[in-house]
Amino acid sequence: MNNKQVHKFVLSYLDITGCQIIEKSPQRVTVKLSPDADRMLTNRPFYWSFVDRTGAAPETLTYAWSFQAPQASSGASSPLSYLMTPSGRVVQEELYFGSRRLGQLFDVVRQGARCVTLFEEPPKGLGNPLQSHPYTAWLGVNFKVSFECDMKREELYEWGISLATGVIEEQFMERLRERKLTPRLPSNIHLMKNGLSLRKGMQQLEQKMERKLKSHDFTWAIEAENRRQDELNRIQHYYDPMLERCESIEQRQSLSERFEQRKAEIDWQYRPRVTLSTLNCGIFHLPGIH
Repeated sequence: MNNKQVHKFVLSYLDITGCQIIEKSPQRVTVKLSPDADRMLTNRPFYWSFVDRTGAAPETLTYAWSFQAPQASSGASSPLSYLMTPSGRVVQEELYFGSRRLGQLFDVVRQGARCVTLFEEPPKGLGNPLQSHPYTAWLGVNFKVSFECDMKREELYEWGISLATGVIEEQFMERLRERKLTPRLPSNIHLMKNGLSLRKGMQQLEQKMERKLKSHDFTWAIEAENRRQDELNRIQHYYDPMLERCESIEQRQSLSERFEQRKAEIDWQYRPRVTLSTLNCGIFHLPGIH
């Protein structure tokens, strides 16, 4: 990840979280954090607890982030420095791939982006500015299906369902890749009434996924079960003679426990299973009626 990519990622994060950008250039950005961003990035739980208790107006921190990696000869100096300005203290910090702050931003985005609400930006300068355009809400979900035994295979499904009509699109995320999305509601649009609740939409996606999985070829599972039985038979032939030769109850009990533990390990390793998990999801408002 080069400096240009880091710069683009950070500016996108600041825009989405509503931060106030005071100054920016390709090498540097000075920003006053929004309350949400300050809560997530500055580790000031006692301050925000005070704000929540008293209802006081929050005073967020201001950062000046430089997108240049430090030189190897810079020594072990602190990555943080402070600059006093007429408007208050500015925290100066270097932001580059591998830096602690950028890693924190990645973690915050991962935690907060499991479910998002976004709107497609309409083309500028087109249409009647007094006319309102309909937008349909879609529930987009990224599913991960794992086929597991002593081997593992994973499949990703990027599905979406129209909450207005119930239409399911199996290449939904591909449809979104070329669209410009924003967390803010654009002007001159109105949202169509949903015919499905989020719960019902998710149920329909899960039911369709269940039908799709039932149509898979499960030869791999039969083969894995045969390997499991072969392994169980093999250790059975190994332990049975040893158990018969045990001279004491304690010795037999200890050997039986090892036998049961080994059977449990083989069962965990070879037993075929299919697991379905949701990686992330979002509500996407797109133009038109679908």
